[in-house]
Amino acid sequence: MNIGIDIDGVLTNIREFSLKQGIKYCEENHVGRLVDPDAYDTQKAFNWDTKTDLDFWTKNIFLYAETNPAIPKAAENIQKLKEENHTIYIITARWLASGELKQKTDMQNKEKMRTTVKNWLAKHNIYYDEIIFSGEDKSHHILNHHIDVMIEDSPNNLRNLSRFTQMICYDWPYNQEITDNNIYHCHNWDEIYQTIQKISKEKESKND
Repeated sequence: MNIGIDIDGVLTNIREFSLKQGIKYCEENHVGRLVDPDAYDTQKAFNWDTKTDLDFWTKNIFLYAETNPAIPKAAENIQKLKEENHTIYIITARWLASGELKQKTDMQNKEKMRTTVKNWLAKHNIYYDEIIFSGEDKSHHILNHHIDVMIEDSPNNLRNLSRFTQMICYDWPYNQEITDNNIYHCHNWDEIYQTIQKISKEKESKND
């Protein structure tokens, strides 16, 4: 099968980083406070305006991208999936790495972030056959690469992409209420591996 894997919230615990650094940012800059630790994005979590949220991530995005550890067992289970002849696509909408950037500084940050992402994946021994730096809408990548299973955490992506393929939701407080016949909820990478095996066997039985 062709397996798509998001990075933020699937290979990394971006929520833990955001809450820890967000609280620190609030204290140092005397702006906002933690109002909803279960929110998907930092702007809602800390009740920041758009300018403040952008300032937070401008100051912290590369710290996150370079130092945040991989979620336990991700590399091992992805390697097992590859050994079982699945094709692995990393499909990420990581800020700065994607989209149409016009300014020279934006282009420099784009290349820096893309290199940072690839270095991070190598550092944590996370295998992939192809990496796709996507915009917010990943649907055309799902269709063009015939993705059979997509592993995601974003509530919007789970809802939108489940129309096109089987979804595995990496379970966090902000996405637990997202349900659909095409969405499996998993709490760790061992569960994800087992779920993909189940989907693969079901797919094989339908083709027999």
